[in-house]
Amino acid sequence: MIHSMPDPDGERVVSDLLAYMTTEEKAGQLAIVTAPEPQDRAEVERFTQALRSGRVTAVEGIGSKIQAEAFQQIAIEESRLGIPLLFPMETGTGIETIFPAPVAAAASWDMEAISNAEAVIAQEAHALGCNWALAPDAGYLPSNMQAEDGHESQVDLVAALAAARVRGLQGLGDPSREGVLACLDLSPIIGKAAAGSAQGKEIAEAMRVAAKVAEQGYLGSISVGGGTVQQRREARKAFSFLEAAGAFDGIILSEWKALAAAARDSEPIESGDSMPVDALVAAVERGKIPLARLDDAVTRVLRAKYALGLFTLPLGKEAVRSRGSLPTPIQNRETALTLAKRSIVLLRNEPAMLPLGFDSGDLLVIGAPASDRRAPLAGRTGYAASLIDGLEQLGVPHKFAPGLALRHDNDGIGRMIEADSMAIGMACEAAKRTRTVIVTLGPRTGSDLAEAERQLLASLRTVTDRIVLVTLGSTPLDPIIGSEPLACVLHAGQLGTMSGHAIAEILTGEAAPTGKLPVAIKASSQSHGLPFGHGLHYADFALTDFTLDLASDRVVASVSIRNLAEVAGVETVQLYLRRYRGNHLPSRLHLRGFQRISLAPGERRSVTFEIGRKEIGQHREDGRYFAEGGRYDVRIGLSSKRVLGGEIEVPDAIARAMTSSFGHGQTSFAGQRRA
Repeated sequence: MIHSMPDPDGERVVSDLLAYMTTEEKAGQLAIVTAPEPQDRAEVERFTQALRSGRVTAVEGIGSKIQAEAFQQIAIEESRLGIPLLFPMETGTGIETIFPAPVAAAASWDMEAISNAEAVIAQEAHALGCNWALAPDAGYLPSNMQAEDGHESQVDLVAALAAARVRGLQGLGDPSREGVLACLDLSPIIGKAAAGSAQGKEIAEAMRVAAKVAEQGYLGSISVGGGTVQQRREARKAFSFLEAAGAFDGIILSEWKALAAAARDSEPIESGDSMPVDALVAAVERGKIPLARLDDAVTRVLRAKYALGLFTLPLGKEAVRSRGSLPTPIQNRETALTLAKRSIVLLRNEPAMLPLGFDSGDLLVIGAPASDRRAPLAGRTGYAASLIDGLEQLGVPHKFAPGLALRHDNDGIGRMIEADSMAIGMACEAAKRTRTVIVTLGPRTGSDLAEAERQLLASLRTVTDRIVLVTLGSTPLDPIIGSEPLACVLHAGQLGTMSGHAIAEILTGEAAPTGKLPVAIKASSQSHGLPFGHGLHYADFALTDFTLDLASDRVVASVSIRNLAEVAGVETVQLYLRRYRGNHLPSRLHLRGFQRISLAPGERRSVTFEIGRKEIGQHREDGRYFAEGGRYDVRIGLSSKRVLGGEIEVPDAIARAMTSSFGHGQTSFAGQRRA
């Protein structure tokens, strides 16, 4: 578990070290170097000397825990001040266990499952010697999948996802977890703005994400940047409040880049900008860079190392004895399976063909993606369980047909080729003799069916109406075949190691679908479209009794939800807001909260949302929230379209009370700020 910061003992350690450090040692606390190749003796010697001289703060590219401990021992026992090292690593979707890709995991709307997955990633990273995860990346919903027509804003979902990932990586709130330092990278959000356009919306979204992460406690590090030089300048200016005393205690990696650029008389770049220690020392000594600016950056690094417990780090045999027991690979795969199952979205099921049962009859699986053990890993090396693997493990009898001819290029399924007609014909003949057909489609570059895929589905539909479409790419599909959508569509996405087992359990009813779309599917000539937050279940839920009330410093909205089915289920109830601008009601809805509710058959429950400063507030340039009075449209629903709602006038006095009731004017980075 990461220690809470600031900590009185930690502050004394940090201030004492800072007082003893030379300018060169301070500059060295901002230098990340790559581990040398063991066979390159000259490079090993230069690297070892840099460790002994205090010119290294972090080593990337380590090969093992043993190597990391050897480097750590040199830094602690052979350098003048014994300051320990950080070992950064790109943790991505996992180390040994591969978890669902970010946009797939976003469909779970299950922050506990996501946090548990990141905790496993942290443990596996620790086993390799890593103590600093260069994650999470806040760009969970790629710009080409955003609802560009502006009907829904997903930033609060992105914020919740980022907070869950940081919580899991750092082990916040769980003393039993050996966390690693996290790094919240806001660059993908800030860099979304088109070149030359205003960045106000993107910066406001990035601030909202950062505030959500920071409110739960100490955040080890943050990176603020963007795509172009102008975007980076605007981002640095907007987030400059982080450097104010008490605003944020973690490492600001974008400040390292700015310092490196200032020492070199250049513009900061997004990657590959290593710290020029000697140039930085010279710049400070000439007064070009204030010493206080360097001290602030170094203080943040020392705090992070204290938070990780590195100043009391056991080494050698004692380190081995102190590690304790780690979860087994089987336990880690169970965690991956849980998240994978909850990331699957049932888009359509009318008439109900899922879950498969006795009336499903013979089962035919069509499509090479059903046996693909690489596609679920989203480009990572290794193998995942395929859908065929999952069905076989559950003992589900089935037949298989490829449906389309195999391609031997890198373009995947595209235009029809001559061999496709024969493969489609064979699949249709097999479908005539089968009760239920499962068609699997793999990853794609766009959001529409390829010509060959469309022809396959159209041909199958002429011989059977019992088609279950399972999509395994990152983009959810709801295709129109002929003039109507398919009756049953299940979006699985890229689910990682346990992909096939998760899909098989959902198909057969061993588990129930609970996922929700994290992006809307746009209506087009090839798709009817489905709204943001949509996702069906094997249970059936209904909302009634919407109420909306004013309290002294908040708005209280509530609904009653009931499970109408004879099976239990989990539903995600969503809160949406938008504010009138004069007499104009914007089309853009803002997701401002959600709750996952588990209901037994026939059970009814009241769900309440308290709407205050964080829900209706906006950020000022200094990072503080402010809330505005006015007329608000409030909706609670099971998607952005299936909602109950009403309007309410929020007086200016209540809006002011919302702001003043939170920490007497503290910034939005509540978990970082000292009163």
